[in-house]
Amino acid sequence: MKSLNIKRAAVISILPVITAVLFMTRELWTALAERFPECVFYISTGYYCPACGNTRSVLALLRGDLLSALSYNITPPLLLLGALLLYAELLCSVFGRSIRLLPRKGAFWIVFGVCMLAYYIIRNFAFV
Repeated sequence: MKSLNIKRAAVISILPVITAVLFMTRELWTALAERFPECVFYISTGYYCPACGNTRSVLALLRGDLLSALSYNITPPLLLLGALLLYAELLCSVFGRSIRLLPRKGAFWIVFGVCMLAYYIIRNFAFV
């Protein structure tokens, strides 16, 4: 049990360091993002694919601009929120308190998936 807590503590310690390094090197990530090719699906059809806007959304998050990130694509901010909630769960478990911040029921995730699918479709027609 002690070795498990030591491993969890190590993970908890490493994650903020990795996050800080990624944030401090955001200029490099911005420069690399400019080399990404344009979306073939969007060029071919004129419609956004589920991944359209992810790069711009992540770059906006690195700048601290949450509203722009949400306007480009909602997926990266939602993934970040999920990761933060899971990290908080892990942090609490290291200190001996088991909490669940994210739902574990399948029905929730099915509804969430359907809502995301609807978002990916509706965003192609909402701002035309």
